[in-house]
Amino acid sequence: MLVAFLFLPLYSHLLGSSQFGVVAVILSLQALLVMMDLGMSTLTGREISVSNGTDSSLLTLLRAAELSLSGFYGLLLFIAVALKIFYFSSLISWLVVVGSVVLFWLLVMQNLYYCSLIARRNYTLGSGVQIVGVVVRAFITAAALSYVSATLEVFIIAQLIVTAVHWWLSRRLVVSVLSSGADALLQARKPTVSDAIALTKMGGALVLFSAAGAAVTQLDKPIISMFASASSVAPYYLASLLCMTPISILAGPVSQYFQPIFLREAAQDGLNGAQSTIVRFALSVFFVTAFPTFILWWFRTPIIDLWVGPSGNNGLISTYVAILLPGLAVGAFGFIPYSLLVFAKDYRFQAVMSACLTVVTLALATFAAIGKNIEAVCYIYSVYHTASTLLSWIRASTLPDVGVYARRAALVMSTLVFASASVFGLALYIIF
Repeated sequence: MLVAFLFLPLYSHLLGSSQFGVVAVILSLQALLVMMDLGMSTLTGREISVSNGTDSSLLTLLRAAELSLSGFYGLLLFIAVALKIFYFSSLISWLVVVGSVVLFWLLVMQNLYYCSLIARRNYTLGSGVQIVGVVVRAFITAAALSYVSATLEVFIIAQLIVTAVHWWLSRRLVVSVLSSGADALLQARKPTVSDAIALTKMGGALVLFSAAGAAVTQLDKPIISMFASASSVAPYYLASLLCMTPISILAGPVSQYFQPIFLREAAQDGLNGAQSTIVRFALSVFFVTAFPTFILWWFRTPIIDLWVGPSGNNGLISTYVAILLPGLAVGAFGFIPYSLLVFAKDYRFQAVMSACLTVVTLALATFAAIGKNIEAVCYIYSVYHTASTLLSWIRASTLPDVGVYARRAALVMSTLVFASASVFGLALYIIF
């Protein structure tokens, strides 16, 4: 997220508004497809977190997930080629079309390995490889655009080369970690197509959940581009990126740290330990989200001016941030009920809820974009993130397996939110 924060304005400057609008759509699809991984990262991450089985069984599971994702992206490549032939024949080059699909596949696979390392509680190794890969990719892409050619083709080639190396290294590391036993690597069974299909069916609800979640959080930019204008995407995209900073940089890593610990403690029937962990989880998510969100909202105008530089879009970006940020901050609290629902394997509820919210949100966003009302899109997405968190928490509170944890965390979080909202409201009253 920090790399995107620093490098996207540079890409925008080098590529120009028109080409950067296309890059923004590509990056949105990239984020969408990384999330829409057929539930493989959630399934493998949960089993690796709680498993007391042999390392060879985990390797077999990982390989089955790889096979499932590779089959999906083979189908996606066929669809992309068909679209290129019959629809985008002269609009986008073959290199951009095929290279983008291969890039998406490599990124999804690399994210699977990263989630596996985090689930194994190899935080330093997983995060270190992630940091190096993302930073190197950003620098090489910027250098290629600066010194080779500021075109979409050069952007795709630079991203593709570095991502391939990152994928290869991540895979070697995760296989090494999961095969730490003497003969685990030799004992791991090679999965068949039937195994991959069975694993995909096992995560059937997760497929819908991940697809809906990815669609609602990433299709807003293509919708705005399609029904408003490509130039309208840039300020909205930058505002969304800025608002995601507290979630991605702070709340996300806190969730990645606490979730495997909680899953393991809850699976071992450690009621006291799991309750203590979920309270620390809630406190941590709140404190790493609330204060940065307050600072970002209050000082959004100078922060945007410093970040983007002089631009006619800065006023729009500031307006969008003011609307989006509160809802996204509440959305960050959703990491807690999400972890509880993952432990309870309540995938069906997550899928149905996510699908319903996605349909309503995208429909409303489309109507707003047709009317070229981007502020309305911001309000719609702010409400979406809030509703998703509240509904997930209510559901977790009603489940026998995790209800006690959900209610304890909800009490802590609601107390903190009420206290901070009161202080913030009082400060606004005194100043204005």
